[in-house]
Amino acid sequence: MIGNPMQISTLMNRKHWVFDMDGTLTIAKHDFEAIRTELGMPLGVPILEALAQLPAEESAPLHKRLDEMELDVARISEPAEGAADLLEHLLAQGAQIGILTRNNLPNIEITLEAAGLLHYFREEDLLSRDCAAPKPAPDGIHKLLAGWSGM
Repeated sequence: MIGNPMQISTLMNRKHWVFDMDGTLTIAKHDFEAIRTELGMPLGVPILEALAQLPAEESAPLHKRLDEMELDVARISEPAEGAADLLEHLLAQGAQIGILTRNNLPNIEITLEAAGLLHYFREEDLLSRDCAAPKPAPDGIHKLLAGWSGM
């Protein structure tokens, strides 16, 4: 936790902000163990990585089902407390803001729309697992920063 005013001031003066979505800007609602169970994935193993280990013909229907389950969660998304105020403040200060998530793009848009936060972001600043290697790989951060440096 950041405690002293100097640290807070330094942090708030940053001009580039990359956010996760679920559990950061929105209230986390995914039950990952239930998703793993329904997909037949081993418990405790990251879902995307487990799916990547399967042959394409086996993983394709599981990816489709994962997308459907994530969409159900996206539709009931709620903003985290203070998320809108933070985004408004950052944009008023001229900051660049983006989303980097392991969700797919339709789920990003539906989640942010349901939470009332979509209008804060430019479409090109919403990066999904389909736009860059999924976190924790740094590819998405590099892609956002490259786009922002060209502005």
